[in-house]
Amino acid sequence: MFLNSMKSLLKTICDRVDEKGDVAISFLQDLIRTPSFSGEEAEISTLISEKAQKLGFDEVNQDLLYDVMMVIKGDDKGNSLLFNGHIDQVPCGDMVEPYSGKLMYGEPLGVDESVVYGRGASDMKAAVAAAIMAGSVLKDLDINLRGDYKIAAVSQEEAGGVGTKATINDGFLGDVVIIGEATNLNLALGHRGMIFSSVVVQGKSCHASDPNLGINAICKAVDLINRIRTDMMPLLPHHNLFGQTTMTFTNIIAKPGAINVVPEECSFYIDCRNTPNYPKKTFTKGLENIISSQSEIDPEMNAQICPVRESNGFYTDPIKYKEVEEARTAISETLGVVPQLTVWTFGTDGAFYSKRGLPVLGFGPGEERFAHSQEDHVKVNDYLKAIKTYAWLACKFCGVKSY
Repeated sequence: MFLNSMKSLLKTICDRVDEKGDVAISFLQDLIRTPSFSGEEAEISTLISEKAQKLGFDEVNQDLLYDVMMVIKGDDKGNSLLFNGHIDQVPCGDMVEPYSGKLMYGEPLGVDESVVYGRGASDMKAAVAAAIMAGSVLKDLDINLRGDYKIAAVSQEEAGGVGTKATINDGFLGDVVIIGEATNLNLALGHRGMIFSSVVVQGKSCHASDPNLGINAICKAVDLINRIRTDMMPLLPHHNLFGQTTMTFTNIIAKPGAINVVPEECSFYIDCRNTPNYPKKTFTKGLENIISSQSEIDPEMNAQICPVRESNGFYTDPIKYKEVEEARTAISETLGVVPQLTVWTFGTDGAFYSKRGLPVLGFGPGEERFAHSQEDHVKVNDYLKAIKTYAWLACKFCGVKSY
């Protein structure tokens, strides 16, 4: 009897999402049309807060960083489910009409169906909108949960997870955490770590009309960059779970920066996404060895490694956490297909929750390859499927008292 009742509830949820499809799409378009660079989330935060209040969330709180914490209260007899999604976006670059939020046929983007296009669609305003709309469905259908359904719509994720750290410090947590970063509707269980570093190369400035009087810091930096590319990058290891350790250069800055002065200093920045078999100490030692070796070849080489900043990866082990299979079952029930178990190639705020021993799962609309790209978009069908799935995950993890 209970099983039939739950099947009926799932169908009712899916039907209601389909009925609210136009409203859900319009809300996502509103989010995309609201610029929200890291540290500039005030407008979108207010939009989200007001929307959640209108939709009947029991608690809606906004902190000084413009994080929005929303709750649909249960009767405290079940587990709480926390959805985490960031509301900030990266710069638009050369993206065409980044704030249009266009509903369009996706053929120009290589997609044979309708999409919503714009900066942040896949990273990750679609997931945030889906979590909020899932809450509205729970309210519309008067589904009484046993545990709390919670949403942390956080600021400054692109700046190092500032908002998530703040909400965690405020005690806004759940028994199970869903990170809504793009997974193409598969189930992500973790991601690689991140190592960020810079190397500062010293030279000697002089007038560019007589460069032999100086030491060009850019040229010395390029020598090091080439050594890193030839001697360090080919040796980066592969991991059987997390894949390949990767390393790339993301910026280079010269001082004093005048076009007629040989630069006296040049800094270049390295982004390394590391697997467990490539720890920070191995990364640092590799840089030290290259600088030392290049100094032996070139007595004018003078370079220092700036402090290395590290962010840990995480992995939610299906053997340790039963929630993995429970989530996989719930997703299968909603979508009619068994989701693949995968890991993200980029970093997420999931590591902050995993560090506290919480089961952290990833599920979101959109594809990783479109995040930060000029083709940023989300499939309409996948967006609506995410709403259905989030609502059903809330029912399964929090428990249902009545509806």
